[in-house]
Amino acid sequence: MTVSRRTFVQAMGLALLTPFTVRSLASSSSETYARFNLSGSPSGYDIDQDGLIFDLSVASGDPSQTGVVLWTHINPAAFVPGQTLYLDVALDESFTQPVMSAEIHAEDISADRDYTVNIDLEGYLSPNQRYYYRFKYGTLCSRTGRCHTLPTGGLESIKMAVVTCQDYTTGYYNAYNHLADEDVHCVLHLGDFIYEYAQYEGFEDAIVHPLSLPSGAKVAMDLEDYRHIYREYRKDKNLQRAMERHSFIITWDDHETADNAYWDYDRDTLGVPSHPYQTGDNNPEQLRQLRRDAQQAWIEYVPARVKVDEAASHAFDYLQIYRSFQFGDLVDLYMTDSRTYRTKEPCKDGTAWQNYWCTDYEKKSQTMLGKTQRDWLIDGIVNSNARWKVWGNQTLLAQLAGTALGQPLVFANYDAWDGYQWEREKILSSVKDSNVDNFVVLTGDLHTSIASYLKVNFNKVSNWNYDNLVGIELMTPSISSPNMNDTVERGRDVGAVFTSLLNGGVQVNNPHIKDFVSDIYGYAVIEFNHSELNWTVYNIDKKSDNPSTKKKTYKKFNYEPEGMWLTEK
Repeated sequence: MTVSRRTFVQAMGLALLTPFTVRSLASSSSETYARFNLSGSPSGYDIDQDGLIFDLSVASGDPSQTGVVLWTHINPAAFVPGQTLYLDVALDESFTQPVMSAEIHAEDISADRDYTVNIDLEGYLSPNQRYYYRFKYGTLCSRTGRCHTLPTGGLESIKMAVVTCQDYTTGYYNAYNHLADEDVHCVLHLGDFIYEYAQYEGFEDAIVHPLSLPSGAKVAMDLEDYRHIYREYRKDKNLQRAMERHSFIITWDDHETADNAYWDYDRDTLGVPSHPYQTGDNNPEQLRQLRRDAQQAWIEYVPARVKVDEAASHAFDYLQIYRSFQFGDLVDLYMTDSRTYRTKEPCKDGTAWQNYWCTDYEKKSQTMLGKTQRDWLIDGIVNSNARWKVWGNQTLLAQLAGTALGQPLVFANYDAWDGYQWEREKILSSVKDSNVDNFVVLTGDLHTSIASYLKVNFNKVSNWNYDNLVGIELMTPSISSPNMNDTVERGRDVGAVFTSLLNGGVQVNNPHIKDFVSDIYGYAVIEFNHSELNWTVYNIDKKSDNPSTKKKTYKKFNYEPEGMWLTEK
C-alpha cells in the first residue's frame, strides 16, 4: 500500500523533519526554565507596589505533588546584566517559616526570553501544601504570590475555578478580581488567554483597551507582536491579583496564534485562514515561523511544565503542551491541545450549496488531536483509577445542530467537534466500552455557558438511554470575549444555523443540552467529591471598569454519576 506524506504525518501526529528555516534559540544560553542554586536570600527589601522592577507581578502554574512552576518578569528598564534574582518560598505570608531560598542564574534572564523567568520547583515541595513566594531583584521585592501543591492519597473533595476567552480590547477583567477571592485549589484556563487582534474584529467602536502592535498590523505578525500582547494583558491589575493568589493550569486555543488555526498537512505548515500571511503571499515558511513565534511567546509568558526542544525546527517537535494532573485518588485531569495537530475545518471551501451537502466531517482523516495525543488521552482516561476522569477541552464536544426527528440536518460549527465526528465517536465509544464512570469534559471557546450530556450517538435523542450516555460536558462563559448575544446584536454574521438556534432552538434541536445561555460573562467553579460534583456559573459584568461589581450566580448544577443525573439546583 502506498502511504502519502500527508497520511503518514497525520496518522503519527508528528512531523517529518523538513529542514525548515525557523529562527531558534538553540544557540542561545537562555534556558526555557531558569536554573537556580539553593542559597540564602538578602533581607530588607521594600515591596515593588508600583511595578518598577516586577512590572507584571508574579504567577504560578502547573502544580504537582512536589512542585510548581513560578514566573515573573523583569522590567527591561530595570534590568542589569549579571545582577542576581533571588527567590524565597515559605509556609506563611510573612515568610517567618521559610522553606527554601534560591539564586537564579543571571544568564537566564535576558532579552532572548523577553526578560521572563520560569522556575520549575519540581521535587522541592511537599504534597497538598499552600506556599507563599516572592522574588527579589536590585533594591525591591515583588508582591507575594501564593500556590498550592497537589494532594496525594485519599481525598474527600476538591474545588477548582474554570475560565476561558479573555479578549482584553473589548472588556474589563472584573471577573478576575472576584476569582482572586475564591477558595479554590487552582484555576483551569481552557484557552484564548490572549487574542492576536490589536482590536477585536467587529467591535472596533467598543474598544476599551486599544493595542498598538510593534509591527503596526491589525493582528500579530511576529514574535515581538505576540510578546507585546502578552505584556499588555499581564499588566491588568485584576489578572495579576488572580494569578498571584492561585496557580493556573493553562492550555491554548486558536487565538494564541490566529483565528481558526490548524495544521496544513499537505504543505506541512500552519493554516490560518483569515491571517494576512495566508490571504496574502501564503508562504509556508512564513506561516511556520508564525507558529514558532506564537509557541515561543506562550512558553515565555505562561507558567507551565511542558516539553520544549529548543533545537527542533518543526512545531510538533518544539513544544508539547498536552499533559495530565493527579489530584490524589479523586480527580485525574487531562489537558489537551486541539490546535497544534488539528486538520482544517471541513465544509468551508465550496459554495453554500456545496457546503450544505458536504460530509467531510465524517472522514477518519479529520483529526482534532492527532493520533499520538488521542491515544494518550484515551489510554489515560480508560486506565485511570481516580474517582473522576476530567478532560480539559477547548471547543464544544457535544453536537450542536439543526435537526429533524433527532437527525442532524446542518451543524452550527465545524470548527468544534462536529467537524471531527469520527474522532469524537472514537474517544466517546472508547470511554463507554471501557465502562468508565464519572467522565466529565470541561470546555471553553464559545463564550457561552452550556451544560450537556455526552453520548456515543447524538442521533438517539433520549437522555435516559444509559447504553448511549457517556458523561457530561460543562462549558464556562468567557471572561470578557464578546458572547453570542452581543455579537448578533451588533449585526455580526455568526451563521444562519447559529442565529436560528439562538432564537430558542438550541435545546429543542439538541435535547442532550440541558442549559445554554450566551448573554453573560464570568467564570465557573467546580467541586468534586466522591458521590457528586457541583458546578456553579457566575455572571460578572465586563463592560464597566468596576472590579467590585456584583458577582451574580447564574445557575448551579449538580451531577450524580451513579444515575447519570444532571440537574439544576
